[in-house]
Parts: sequence; C-alpha cells; structure tokens
Amino acid sequence: MLALAPKAPFIGYGGQFEGYEHQWKTANSQNWPYLEVNPDVTDGSGSALPLPQRAQPPMASSGLLQAKMGASEDIKSATGQYNASLGMTSNERSGKAILARQKEGDVGTYHYVDNLARAIRHVGRQLVDLIPKIYDTERIARIIGEDGESDTVKINPMQQEPVKKIVDEEGKVMDRIYNPSVGKYDVRVITGPGYATKRQEALESMAQLLQGNPQLWQVAGDLFVKNMDWPGADDLAARLARTIDPKLLNAEEDEDPALQAANMQIQAMGQEMEHMHQMLKSVQQSMEMRDMQLKEFQAQSKAAIDEYNAETNRIKAIQTGLTPEQVQDIAMGTVDAAMSSGDLAPQ
Repeated sequence: MLALAPKAPFIGYGGQFEGYEHQWKTANSQNWPYLEVNPDVTDGSGSALPLPQRAQPPMASSGLLQAKMGASEDIKSATGQYNASLGMTSNERSGKAILARQKEGDVGTYHYVDNLARAIRHVGRQLVDLIPKIYDTERIARIIGEDGESDTVKINPMQQEPVKKIVDEEGKVMDRIYNPSVGKYDVRVITGPGYATKRQEALESMAQLLQGNPQLWQVAGDLFVKNMDWPGADDLAARLARTIDPKLLNAEEDEDPALQAANMQIQAMGQEMEHMHQMLKSVQQSMEMRDMQLKEFQAQSKAAIDEYNAETNRIKAIQTGLTPEQVQDIAMGTVDAAMSSGDLAPQ
C-alpha cells in the first residue's frame, strides 16, 4: 500500500509550465539542475502568479506500522532470535540476563548447529579411516590445537603398541610416539562456544576467584595471565610459572588417581625399607666393633695371665734359694709392675 501511494506532485497555475513541459514531466525520474516556469502568466490585476510548490507527501498509515512491528515480533518468537541474540539493545541489562536470552536463541536454532555437527562427525570418521592408510611410514606430523597453537607428533606405524613413551633415567616422560593403525578410534563433536569465548569466560571467572583469594596468585597466576589477549601475555605467564612450586607444574594431569596413590605408597615403603637397611647396617657395625673389642680384651687378658704364670713359675723355681725378705721384695715388685701396666687395679 505504501508503494501504491501517489508521489507528492507540484501544484501550479495553468500556463506556467508551457514551453517546459518535458522538464516538469520528468522531474521525478531525472535529476534536472533547475526547473523553469513561464513568467507571462499573471492574475487578473496583472501581478505575477506564485511559483509552483510541491504538495504535502502522503503520511504512512499507523495501522501498517503496527502490523509491521507485530510481524517482526512474530518472526522473533518463531525463530527464537530476540534482540539480545542479534546483538541489539533489549530490555536485558545484566550479563547473566543477556546470556540467558542468547541461550534461548541457540535453542531455537539448534537444528542448524546439530546438522553441522553431524556433517563434521561424518567427515571425521572418514579421516579416521584414511589416516592409517596415508600415514604408512615414519614421519613427524604437524598438528594444530584448539587454541590455535601448532605442535608436532611422531608417528611410527611399525611399532606394536599404539603409544610408546620415551622416558629418562628418572622415569619422566620425554616424548611419545604414536601408531594410528593400532586400536579403534571414534569421533566426538561438541557444540558450544568457541575457544575465544571460553577463554574470555575463563578470564572473568579466574578474575573473580583471584579477587576474593589473592593467595591463588602463587598457584595459578600464570594461567590467569596466559588467558589474557594482549601482546606479551605468554611471556609474562612464563615468568610467573618460574615462581610457582615445581611440584605443581610437573604433576602428570593424565595420571590415574589410583596410580598416583599407589606410587606414593611405593615411595613411602621404599623410604621405610631404606631406613631399616641403615638401621641393620648400624647394628651390624656395632656388633662387629664389640666382637673386635672382646677379642682384643681376651688377647690382652691371656697375655697378662701367661706373663703372671711365667713369673709365678720363675718364683717357684728360685724360691728354694731365697730368703723371705727377698721373696717379699720380688712379690712387691711384681705387684707394682702389674699396677703400673694397668693389668692390676688397686681397690
């Protein structure tokens, strides 16, 4: 109806357009630099008539405008795409309210995303079937992670196990070699916010946690800075990581909790066995020392006894030719010598 409304015409007196009919007839379709009128047209008193003027343009119907607004709301209700989902200003003011409205819009159009996920899953299954056939020799393949960072993996289709771990002397995993032809694999497609959106949400959540618990900077400060999107964030995160306890950074994230508990128990048992071994070694050394002391004491005692017996026998041999005074002097000298050497202690 708006298209059928007449265009606003020029209104003038008859005779004013004589000689310039072509310009006035095409004024609505061509851009004329100027429009002329016939100045000889006068009123009955001889005065020149006023110039032609454009009539008031037609007004839009209020009923049509209301119908248009109603149709727009009906389309939003049918598709589930409200102003918040389209990035337009709406009645929602808080961030949670805007996210809730956007989720409603996602529910209204889930079938598009679901069909896309099915297509991606089908392509992924085809790739899983083709990868073992294409990667049939040893090579290093380049992969791109969810965050857009590139990395390399080693592939060896000749090895028996699907994943071969290369460890150092301390048992730490240094590298892994994969064989995609061993085992069965499936494809999983998850729909939802992209990596950039998740990163922003993680940054906001961690900011709230760190604001309420500043001590968490000593544990996860590098992760908070790493999720920031500005030049130098990765360098600052690497520096913060050097200030964190190495036990937290070197923990194996993919290790089974039961296996971790078993390893800790084995380490505790090993430390206890080492302690017992040291105790047994100390006891053995003590017993060996006591045996040596005992043998030395027995040897010294035997030497003293032998010396005393020899002296007694000598005294018996010469006793018959000695006077009592001489025997007493010899006995006193023997006792003094024994006391001086420590073989005899005085009471």
